Amino acid sequence: MKLSALDWMIVLAYIVASLIIGLHFTKRASSSISEFFVSGRNLPWWLAGTSMVATTFSADTPLYVTGLVRQHGIYENWQWWCFIMSGMMSVFFFARLWRRLGVLTDVELIALRYSGRSASFLRGFKAIYFSVAIHTIIKAQVVLAMAKILDVSLGWGKWESILISSGVTLVYCMLSGYWGVVTTDFFQFIIAMTGAVVLAGASVSRAGGISAMKSHLDQSTLSFFPPLDGSLLGVTFMTFLGYVGLSWWSKYSSDGGGVIVQRISSCRDERQSFFATLYFNVANYGLRTWPWILAALASMVLYPVAKDAESVYPQMMVDLLPTGLRGLMLASFFAAFMSSLSTYLNLSSAYFVNDFYRPFLRKDASEKHYINVSRLATLLLSIFTGIITYHTTSIIGVFTFLIAFGSGTGLVYIMRWFWWRVNAWSEISALIASSLVTVIVYTYPPLKSLPYYGKLLMIILASTVAWLTVTLLTKPADRATLLRFYKRTAPGGAGWRPIERLANDPPNSNPLKDSITAWVNGCIFIVGLTIGTGKLILGYPLSGCLWLSTAVVSGWFIYRGLAGVTKALQ
Repeated sequence: MKLSALDWMIVLAYIVASLIIGLHFTKRASSSISEFFVSGRNLPWWLAGTSMVATTFSADTPLYVTGLVRQHGIYENWQWWCFIMSGMMSVFFFARLWRRLGVLTDVELIALRYSGRSASFLRGFKAIYFSVAIHTIIKAQVVLAMAKILDVSLGWGKWESILISSGVTLVYCMLSGYWGVVTTDFFQFIIAMTGAVVLAGASVSRAGGISAMKSHLDQSTLSFFPPLDGSLLGVTFMTFLGYVGLSWWSKYSSDGGGVIVQRISSCRDERQSFFATLYFNVANYGLRTWPWILAALASMVLYPVAKDAESVYPQMMVDLLPTGLRGLMLASFFAAFMSSLSTYLNLSSAYFVNDFYRPFLRKDASEKHYINVSRLATLLLSIFTGIITYHTTSIIGVFTFLIAFGSGTGLVYIMRWFWWRVNAWSEISALIASSLVTVIVYTYPPLKSLPYYGKLLMIILASTVAWLTVTLLTKPADRATLLRFYKRTAPGGAGWRPIERLANDPPNSNPLKDSITAWVNGCIFIVGLTIGTGKLILGYPLSGCLWLSTAVVSGWFIYRGLAGVTKALQ
């Protein structure tokens, strides 16, 4: 694709603006580790929430959704829609707890919740595990998508794409830290969504409009739920059940995850963190889903055969958009890419410095020293990511592997908030069992052929049995640590009764039944909003109105009970 002078001006203007923001916040970010990693805990809900949405909307997301729809149909989006359930748990259970705890990263929780050498080992191990292993895989997925986009649109080679696309992000992320990340996230999200809507409109128009597009597609492609295949035990339906029944609570981010926790921790108070997380879930699922799906459906009409399903999305940009809009669309790809990459670069550095370097290597260095180490860590981790990206080929493959690889640890991460008996060995055993079984089911020939839900179930069962057994055979954290944690967070529930009896002045906590009710209504609200919006767009007014009516009713119940849920918020 040849870009006009106007296209290049739009792209360059965006890149220059990102660098200017990085330079602007350099001095402020350099004042302390708190400023560099959580913006001094002073963000309003709308900025933190927008940053959550922007971070989870990367350049790989529309390519990933396009691949899902082209391979199986709309219903395959339950692979990520299933996380509505865990997302609403973050809103009604965990946002206030994380903000109360006042951590810099989610890994720091270990030092506050557990005690002894096992806690120290776990904190250091997870800092390296997330910063070097898990986040490198996630960043490789993000960079790979941008490399595919630049290959299709500009004909750049893989190394060339990796170096150029990552370079600008690396510079402003190193300079401005989290301040630069969240500020650029705000306008990056606007640009990225504008590009997605423009391409969706252009692709549907070229396909002849919604009605003509639907006439070329079979009903299974347009279905929001998977076909039964003649049996509830069919692979397609069982895979769907694996997503909605297992994935969302078993994943390592079941209680929020590092990216969301970092933004919760950067909010001004608990109330701001609550509304930031609620806004994120509404925008993440209910609003931004449909431009991608519409473009994917149109691509099946315009490109019925494609060698790489994921690369069809940027190909439509090349073939369908005129001068000016091409530049806007390419800038939107850069915006989506940079918002996610900058977040994971910053958070990876936070894990390394806050949870490994400072507690175990240099405990009493100056703030300036830690910030310099943070910038160096950002650079080195970025180089490592580039090497891994070069040897990665499939976005969907990386995503599904990540879901499986992190499965089995999610339940222990939830229970550590609500059961005093969980200890550091519980997490260690869950992590070891989950990792070992994942490797086995993906490499051992007799198990490699198992369907995805079968692999997932084996990983979860093995990990759950392991950590429950270890929990009951090992000692809990010492009572002083548990008492401090309980007084600081006030998680509520019967699981803390033995510790509650030790507290002279037990803190007020939200009744769990209020949070559970709000969570159920929240899930119904987001699902109804997401499906109802899609039904209306695709020309199914009756079912669309029914789904949206369900969302309105559940939303009313949420509003009615909001005072009870938020009464303990600061």
